[in-house]
Amino acid sequence: VRAGETLFRIALRYGTSVEALVRANRIADPSLIYVGQRLVIPGQADIWPAPFASIELVPSPVIQGQTLAIKVRANEDVALAGSFDGRPLTFVEGDGCRWALVGIHVRTPPGPYLLELTASDEAGEATQVTTIVQVAAGRFLTEHIRLPPGAKKLLDPSLIRAENERLAAVFAAFSPQKRWDGPFALPVEGAITSRFGARRAYDGGPATGYHEGVDFRAAEGTPIRAAAAGRVALAEALTVRGQAVVLDHGLGIMSGYYHLSEIAVQTGQEVKRGALIGKAGSTGLSTGAHLHWEVRVHGVLVDPLQWTRQAIP
Repeated sequence: VRAGETLFRIALRYGTSVEALVRANRIADPSLIYVGQRLVIPGQADIWPAPFASIELVPSPVIQGQTLAIKVRANEDVALAGSFDGRPLTFVEGDGCRWALVGIHVRTPPGPYLLELTASDEAGEATQVTTIVQVAAGRFLTEHIRLPPGAKKLLDPSLIRAENERLAAVFAAFSPQKRWDGPFALPVEGAITSRFGARRAYDGGPATGYHEGVDFRAAEGTPIRAAAAGRVALAEALTVRGQAVVLDHGLGIMSGYYHLSEIAVQTGQEVKRGALIGKAGSTGLSTGAHLHWEVRVHGVLVDPLQWTRQAIP
């Protein structure tokens, strides 16, 4: 082991896995290795114990604010359970594997996180494996925003808290049906004026918050369309987010469309990818006409643009 090396980097160099290194060297804590330590590099055939055939992490490493897909293949019929950093995973079967999605919070400290998986066969015999998920630091700008007269009152913590509680009930719902297929579409054509994760400071104050989605420049009345097929989970006026629509895409994936001038759908309505759901505006806490678009994975805010660049999982 050389200075600055981690088990993750060593595994990448030799084409093996952190789990295989941990098992081959009987390492109790994967985050604790020392310079000069000699490690046994296991062979490819010995990476995962049966019934695990393969475990794929996409992307790897995962960056703050991204969505992580965990894909598991087994060589026999098993029940699969697991957790990431203590959070239980929900596995779905499809595309020849079992997969689960994890939202990496934008403020997750960079470093190694434990992924635990358990496969149980029909006889009830369980096999557990553990591996490390490496979270890498993202690059986020700081934005200084001047609010128009009268808008600052919408930053009242009591107003924000009440609205977040209203939305928490919506985001807590779980639909077992996967409604989306392939990459998400952009909900509007327009220049991006603010990216996900940007630190935000208002009226000369400190940057205490961060941008929870992506802002698109859009003139008042510009059509806003569903990024993917889903069911309307919310369609109402909110204090801070203005006229708002939230779509439930199933399996804990939701998207939000805020500051609309008009809402064109109703709660419970099923919509297809590209369907009109509203029109751009400047309602709520807003400095001008635009669309704020966000995506959540099991309630965790993630970068929506990642969902447009690739099919997830």
